Amino acid sequence: MRVVQTESRLRGRILNVLKVLVSLGVLAIILTKIDLQEVLPVLAAMDWLPFLGALALFLSGSLVRAYRWGSLVWALGVRVSWARLVFLYFVGAFFSQILPTGVGGDAVRMYELSRDDHRAAPAISSVLVDRFLGLLVLFAMALLALVGGYRLVTPGERLLIAALFGASLVAAGLVLQRRWLETWGRRLGAGRLLSRFKILGELYESLHLYGWPALLRATAASVAWNLILILGYYLLGQAVGVDLALWYYFLLVPIISVFLMLPSLGGLGVREGVTLVVFTQVGVPEPRALALGLAYLLTLWITALLGAALYILQGFRNARRPD
Repeated sequence: MRVVQTESRLRGRILNVLKVLVSLGVLAIILTKIDLQEVLPVLAAMDWLPFLGALALFLSGSLVRAYRWGSLVWALGVRVSWARLVFLYFVGAFFSQILPTGVGGDAVRMYELSRDDHRAAPAISSVLVDRFLGLLVLFAMALLALVGGYRLVTPGERLLIAALFGASLVAAGLVLQRRWLETWGRRLGAGRLLSRFKILGELYESLHLYGWPALLRATAASVAWNLILILGYYLLGQAVGVDLALWYYFLLVPIISVFLMLPSLGGLGVREGVTLVVFTQVGVPEPRALALGLAYLLTLWITALLGAALYILQGFRNARRPD
């Protein structure tokens, strides 16, 4: 058992080192490709009105995503308020910026909710389904946008969007159709794994407890959030002088989201690098494309600071409570 734990820790450390190297490597490539002296004037001349509009949208988006998560959590019988879920979303935003990969905040949300509910499976299941629904709806919106704008992106990117949407539908089918999942699970030997690890068995069972009303509410919230995300990116583009129609953002923002699943430090470097690549290929000058990525990074940091303040405030309140 100790050997397994040691190997797991070693793999974790190696992965963390890899994430640091990926972020630093991409940032180094960006710095060799673009002169920051060309980017700084774009940021200095940024129109703050659309920037603040984008920031307000992203902050309100956390309220929408908390409702999406709540729709799933409440379906599992977890007693938790919407305000508490909003709090955990902002705290998660903070940890996403300081922990490796963008899912660091998801891990914090799982941990905090499992402490509230004294059960791990509903917390893990709800966060995973919450994340999955967000990506599924984003890919679906990108696929719809391809109908009228397939010439705006490269053939490889068109294939990527279609493939990811198809894979998401297959994954959704396996989860919703228990018979399919059990059949493939037996073929892959998943039964032994479920019987060996209790938490995996509980997680598997919880995936089938979501009713259609909860899933539909969560999906509707996902549509609302992704519209907010795309419109927010559009406003940031307006702030830094990116002259593109809103239609482009429906195609390009999902591509950025896909690459954020790569190992990195909270998406740092990867997000800015992909933003630079996809926006320059549709005619945006490199300094403005990078400025767009940096402007979005600034909104993330502001949101993270708000989450940090809430987390510290909770710590003070807990410390002042009598035992």
